[in-house]
Amino acid sequence: RGWHKYPPSSKFKQDDEVGLSGTKTFETVLSPNEKKQSLPLLAFSYFDPVKEQYVTLRSEAMPITVQGGTAATQNVATPQPASSRTSGTTPTRAAPAAAAAAKPPDILYQFTERPRATESFAPIYKRRVFWGVQVIPLLALIGFAVWKIRRARINNRQAQRIAALHHEAAELMHNLRRKDASPREYYAEASRVVRVKTALASAGRGIDPNIVDAETAADTFKLNSDERDRLRRLFEQSDEWQYSGAHNGPGRISPENRREVLELIENLK
Repeated sequence: RGWHKYPPSSKFKQDDEVGLSGTKTFETVLSPNEKKQSLPLLAFSYFDPVKEQYVTLRSEAMPITVQGGTAATQNVATPQPASSRTSGTTPTRAAPAAAAAAKPPDILYQFTERPRATESFAPIYKRRVFWGVQVIPLLALIGFAVWKIRRARINNRQAQRIAALHHEAAELMHNLRRKDASPREYYAEASRVVRVKTALASAGRGIDPNIVDAETAADTFKLNSDERDRLRRLFEQSDEWQYSGAHNGPGRISPENRREVLELIENLK
């Protein structure tokens, strides 16, 4: 009571790069409407993060001196000149002149720009926007982990397949070096070795050994015409022994034929 309060203003001066810490100054203007001896007591409440509780600060009484009052008016007498026809002077009544009492200038309002968004003193990690933004990299990390696991499984299956083909090729080559194998077994295993080695040579394409024929193997290893003919003959002999059950020739394979077949297979690189 007895005071005219103007709209307050505030200023924030940050002391870090993100604006989480700084100094905020509040200003307000008070104008007394009557004679006062001191300023009114002010109270300010805030949350102290160190004490983890709300704290209220109160100001002390500050003495002031109020001066001023209503401006006094003056009557100004306007003199009248004496008539030239009369011998004496007759005093005239002074016409009162009303002095316009000028209104003293009032204190101007403090113009402050209101921020578009309301500022908050809450830490950034307690805001929903902060955790909402963290979801994006979290989802990306989960997707990357799933992709890596799936990729590792695919590579593991591919490695197991290649290892199995190498093992099969080594075992077949060991069998081809035996001397007691029948022609049917020998040519079947020889053609199988060619198919397995072709699949290993084209591991990037993932060729199934069961669908490899003589032309596919010849193209994979880039054989010349003579080697192509020998490879076709090998597959033909394997088919004859496999499907007909008989062969127009000796019941055993000669050492020369064994040597030619082994030489052909070992040169497939």
